[in-house]
Amino acid sequence: MEPNAKNILVVGLGVSGLAAAELLLDKGFRVRVTESGENEAITGRAELLRARGAGVETGGHTAAFCAGPDLVVVSPGVPRDILPLSIAAEKKVPVIGEMELGYRYCQAPIIAVTGTNGKTTTTELIGSIMARAGRNTIVCGNIGNPLCGEIHNIKPGSIVVAEVSSFQLETIVEFRPFISVLLNVTDDHYDRHAGIEDYKKQKFRIFENQRCGDHAILHQSLMRDRLVGGILAEKHFYGSGDGMPSGVRGRMLSIDDGAGRKLEIPADDVPLRGAHNLENAVCSALAGMLAGADGKSVKEAIRDFTPLSHRFEKFHEFRGVEYIDDSKATNVDAAKRALESADRKVVLVAGGIDKGGDYGCMLDIVREKVKAIVVIGEAKDIITKAFSGCVPVHQEQDMRGAVRKASSLAEAGEAVMLSPMCSSFDMFSGYKERGEVFQREVKALGAKQ
Repeated sequence: MEPNAKNILVVGLGVSGLAAAELLLDKGFRVRVTESGENEAITGRAELLRARGAGVETGGHTAAFCAGPDLVVVSPGVPRDILPLSIAAEKKVPVIGEMELGYRYCQAPIIAVTGTNGKTTTTELIGSIMARAGRNTIVCGNIGNPLCGEIHNIKPGSIVVAEVSSFQLETIVEFRPFISVLLNVTDDHYDRHAGIEDYKKQKFRIFENQRCGDHAILHQSLMRDRLVGGILAEKHFYGSGDGMPSGVRGRMLSIDDGAGRKLEIPADDVPLRGAHNLENAVCSALAGMLAGADGKSVKEAIRDFTPLSHRFEKFHEFRGVEYIDDSKATNVDAAKRALESADRKVVLVAGGIDKGGDYGCMLDIVREKVKAIVVIGEAKDIITKAFSGCVPVHQEQDMRGAVRKASSLAEAGEAVMLSPMCSSFDMFSGYKERGEVFQREVKALGAKQ
């Protein structure tokens, strides 16, 4: 913790802000929390913290309340130009994120996973491997349960597997995983970052504090990136083809930890769908082996892994049409990977809040795999313009209309797939609710057939 820090201001009262504030209260700090929003969940968290002696303001930030802290702890995704952070910058008050705060109290080594796509699946799979190997494993971070909230469960013999976002990496200072994983960097979050180079720079910060003896795992697509040269940890690359020590070769996954331990896993033993997920399995196995997991545990954990919801999830079929929920595809590259994994013609349901991605990179795969696109949400005009010269595009007002239209366009032997290419917050609380509504509307329609 910062020397002489006694008064700490927490900015944001989502799950990360609450976890940070509670940890700081546990450690005896004087805590204030400022939150711009106001809803039932925020009110409940505010009451909980006030009962513990924290000062809390909601519904906006005020200069008087935010004045005078020794340290500011900011939740991921909080805009960088808001009042509390402007005051901190003016007064030269140190600012860290919730992940950085948790790291400073973490008694166990951390395996950290970042990337544009595949973070959650890979994090969960590494966690399953380490748990199968007999380690007390804590899976946390951007996955939904903050590191700060898990500190009381982490012991010296534990191992932490943390999903880390670019927003969290913006505010690290000392954060040093002993294994850092970077899966990929593709168009995303341009509503936050200045462009691909700025976004990539934030992702590469996961390696920033690593030293000799630590491990850096990167996808082969990043091998020639200029930022790789700054990594001091031992580098391990993975991907597909014969050139990778660890990679997918035909129908076999081959893993080599670089220290004499090798493992082969048949692709048919991997329950995850898609070529990209075979690479994610290779990466997870490599991370597990570097962390000390034995080959038997790695193979069993991968074989028994349950794919996560809303990620290329085939959940229903009627009239010979398959329905796939890929609501987690919140950017263009994720939707592209989903279409590449499809084994039949697709009617694509898309839309939401545009994140500034390049839809042009989708044109070839859309021509090959997509019969028609049904769009909803704020980005429907942008998506219509991007693809109307390629395939028929239909606009609907809500998910019910989109499901009914897509179902009417799909024929037996084809699929209707929700793979939005956009975030969900224009119409839903998140990708999970979007996927749940999609599944509910599909099942309701199927019951009428």
